[in-house]
Amino acid sequence: MDGMTVVWIVVAAAVLVIVIALIAGAMSKRRSERQRQEAYEHEQQARSSAMHAERQQAAADEVDARARKAQAIADEKAAEARRLSAGASERRDAAAGARREADEHRDEAQNLWPDDNTDGTMSRDGKAGAMDEQPVRDESWDDGTHPHDPRHPKHSEH
Repeated sequence: MDGMTVVWIVVAAAVLVIVIALIAGAMSKRRSERQRQEAYEHEQQARSSAMHAERQQAAADEVDARARKAQAIADEKAAEARRLSAGASERRDAAAGARREADEHRDEAQNLWPDDNTDGTMSRDGKAGAMDEQPVRDESWDDGTHPHDPRHPKHSEH
């Protein structure tokens, strides 16, 4: 081999090394660019996910606030229902007491009523007998001769 062939082999080897270095550099640059692009995409995805998470958190907070409001309204309604129920119980008790008092007065009226009531019942207006009409006031009975008048001799026989 002569000297020129060696030079050409060295030059060819140098060119080959330079070409390989250029190819390796280009691949490294491409890989670096690809990694940078992936990092950018991941960063964008992270921002998007963070915004989505914030929207979800805001929606959850809003729903939670509505739930607390609904619970407060339900508690208020329950308290009102308890107050109304207590009032109804008081009124039922008062009505029962009034009914007992009315029954006592009716019983006493029946005990004091003269014996001309044959069936022993009270009419709807609280008067003895089966008739529901008001008695007609007769001026001729004002002298105490009416059988229901306390001045009647029937009542003084005791």
